[in-house]
Amino acid sequence: MSDYRYQNDTNKAGEVAFRQMLAAEDKDHPYRLVHTMKERIEETIRVFKSLEQAYGLRITKDTVFGELGAERAQRMLALIDHYGLEKAYAFDISPDMLNLSKMISETFFKKSDGRGLPHEKLVLVAEDFLKVKEKIHPAQFDFVFCFATIHHFPDPRPVFQTVHSLLRDGGYFYFDREALRSWLGLHEVARFRGYFQHGSIIERKYGILETQFSLKRWREAIEIFDDWHVDLKYPVPGLYKLKMDFRSVADSRVLSFAAQLLGGRIFGLLRKKARLTDTR
Repeated sequence: MSDYRYQNDTNKAGEVAFRQMLAAEDKDHPYRLVHTMKERIEETIRVFKSLEQAYGLRITKDTVFGELGAERAQRMLALIDHYGLEKAYAFDISPDMLNLSKMISETFFKKSDGRGLPHEKLVLVAEDFLKVKEKIHPAQFDFVFCFATIHHFPDPRPVFQTVHSLLRDGGYFYFDREALRSWLGLHEVARFRGYFQHGSIIERKYGILETQFSLKRWREAIEIFDDWHVDLKYPVPGLYKLKMDFRSVADSRVLSFAAQLLGGRIFGLLRKKARLTDTR
């Protein structure tokens, strides 16, 4: 663990400042959130339904969830609504973004009787995720997940280690929308829109890290867990829909060379002290 790398104070302050700016814009122009919220809510339910089907997961109202990099907590609110969860935790370094969750719960989860989703079921934790274990007892969660968050850290290993410590034995960790570094720089293709809109990736102007990790570094992080199923998708026309098993890629010289050349999107499900059961 001695070679783990961490965000510095500039990175953290940049994230807080950037998200404070976004939160202020969201409050002033909430209608702009409609498309984004709908897209992310639908994606979340679709992903978890597929995980239930593929691995025979049993999610009940008593399942304790935590989300890393929760932003406005829209994904966690979607799970509270879908599964009737009694309690769920949203972790984000920005209190301003987390505080928008009440508006989201009252606006995007409004029932026929006019009431919104019970916001009190959501526990908001505004903190550097690597420090939350100082406030929360270990082994408290059945499921932790994140989307497009790990790349804001300089090293995925302490993130995975923190998640591992928060999970109960048999607990799950799902991550999605992360980048495998490409020797050709293809991981930047998905960010062209940011270049066109701002002339740069605006997050980087705030000092926020936008990191892509090598195959070796990803494997070191993933292997903190006892069992896992991780896949790669390549950002190349004609190959994007092709999924490749991470183990198969990492164990093959030819495939690992191709993976590092092309990069790609990495996502998967991991389990602590228990085997994954693939029911597909």
